[in-house]
Amino acid sequence: MQTTPTLDILNRLLDGTVNSVVQYAEIGAPFVPEGFDEQMDAFQRIADEEKNLANEVVAMIQDRDGVPTVGVFRFWNVDLNYLDIRFMAKFAVQHEGILIADLEAGLDSLTNDPEAHGVVRRAIEQKREHLVKLTEIASDY
Repeated sequence: MQTTPTLDILNRLLDGTVNSVVQYAEIGAPFVPEGFDEQMDAFQRIADEEKNLANEVVAMIQDRDGVPTVGVFRFWNVDLNYLDIRFMAKFAVQHEGILIADLEAGLDSLTNDPEAHGVVRRAIEQKREHLVKLTEIASDY
């Protein structure tokens, strides 16, 4: 399997997006307290944006003759099913912060690939926006 610094960071972005707490929460059937439908809708919009980003990153990896690689969900051994959406948002904030720091650390390795650099830069900005929204959702918890 071919690997380059560009493919490495694109695969880290893909893994962190596909294996995000937000993506897991979508299948984990979170508890949504009465009156929190708007917050749940915002959570769902974040999940949808992550799916779109993941599809874009997969295409970029394949365009560079790479293999999209996703590991195991980082918190596979933690029961996150049916938990309050506010708790899940708080937990997601921690996860996203780690991913953002990892992506920022690898951004300089993409200077020879302006397209990948742009996508990763945009992903970082999008994930920062998600952090703000997730923090708002978690603020009542």
